[in-house]
Amino acid sequence: MMTIKTFLLACFFHILLFIGIAIPEIARADLDEAIAYAEAGEKDKAYEELLLIVEQADQGHPKALYEFGVMYKTEGLWIVQSDESAFENWLASAELGYAPAQFAVGASYIIGSGIEKDLSEAKRWLQLAIDNTYEYYSRVALTLYNANDLDKY
Repeated sequence: MMTIKTFLLACFFHILLFIGIAIPEIARADLDEAIAYAEAGEKDKAYEELLLIVEQADQGHPKALYEFGVMYKTEGLWIVQSDESAFENWLASAELGYAPAQFAVGASYIIGSGIEKDLSEAKRWLQLAIDNTYEYYSRVALTLYNANDLDKY
C-alpha cells in the first residue's frame, strides 16, 4: 500500500518530468524542441527530432538516453509507455554520470517505478546526484534524500 509520503514523492517526480524542469537542453536532439514542434502542428519536424534522440541514445549519449527514458515515461511521446524501459534508459545515462538521470533513477527506486522499490539503491543514486556538479539536481536530490530519511539505509 502506498503511503501519503510515497504518493507525494511520486507526484513530485512526475511534476518534474511533465513540466520540463527535469529535461535540460541537449546539443543536438532536444525533447523540448520536439514537443514545441508537435504543439505548433509541425509533426514532421517533431518526428525528426524524436528520431534524432533515439539515434543518439543508441550511440550512448547520456542526455539522449535520459530523454529517451522521458519519452517512454510520458504518454504520447513514444509508441508505447513503459516504466521499465524508461528506467533502463535512465540507468544507462546515470551510469555515465548524467545527474538528471541519477536523480530519476534514485526517485524511481523510492517509488518503485519501473523497478522494485529499494531505498538502499535510492540512497546510492541520489547521493551521486547530490555530489554531481549540476547544482539544480544536487539540491533537488538532497531534498528527496532528506525527505525519505535515506541516511538510515
